[in-house]
Amino acid sequence: MSAALKVIDDICVGSRTLNRESLLRFEEFAKKQPQLEIPVKHYIHGGMYGREITIPKDTILTGQIYKFNHFDIMVSGDITVSTDNGETKRLTGYNCFKGMAGKKRAGYAHEDTTWITFHPYSGSNGDDIQKFITAETFEELELFNVAINRADYLTFVNSIGMNQEQIDEQVNNKSDLSEIEIDCVYVADSKINGKGLFSYRDFDADEIVCLARDGDKRTLAGRYTNHALQPNSEIVFISDEWQLKTLSPIFEGEEFTISYRDILKNRLVRGDLCQE
Repeated sequence: MSAALKVIDDICVGSRTLNRESLLRFEEFAKKQPQLEIPVKHYIHGGMYGREITIPKDTILTGQIYKFNHFDIMVSGDITVSTDNGETKRLTGYNCFKGMAGKKRAGYAHEDTTWITFHPYSGSNGDDIQKFITAETFEELELFNVAINRADYLTFVNSIGMNQEQIDEQVNNKSDLSEIEIDCVYVADSKINGKGLFSYRDFDADEIVCLARDGDKRTLAGRYTNHALQPNSEIVFISDEWQLKTLSPIFEGEEFTISYRDILKNRLVRGDLCQE
């Protein structure tokens, strides 16, 4: 294994938290080394923004922290990148995949590699757009997410003609709370709102977590899962049961979030997920 490739391998040390810490330590070290200027091409059209770079062969680089979900397109090349699950991934040729909010990666280009990210944002200046859709630190990202989730929650509440007092009355009513035990989740204080539902373990994307409804009663998932503008989970109807399912990987200690707007849509289609 080359020294450059070992750098990427050493970043993937285990949990997402440890991986992020090792990535940030490497980034601080890398900032003190000779730097390579990588030209950026900006594309702005139809309410979308694209950012294209070509990473020269034998370059090690770290990516930015994105605030929003987007698309990543690797046009061509050969690159090894770090991941949050403790493994490296080597990508060759053409690849198109979902870019998840909150990600940050390190990479080593085995060959010249052209990469484009596409975002549903517009404006007149690509540099300004890129600054808006990225965060300098994970702490900044967390503060941003808390702010937008709270703001979008209030927008949702107002749109359905309710106030927080009415919402709290429903949430605090334990008469329809199921006593079923769910050992993979727990309830704790949420930075989004009140109490939230958190994970005891890691989950993959598209994985069933637990029941959201137990007959005519709500489980912990049905009662405590908070709203987010970019939710990491959803409540779906599978095998005649309402289930909490992940949309993206969930890591131990992470809060589950859903879209309350989607819940209302489901109520219209199949029934009621909430209290009356």
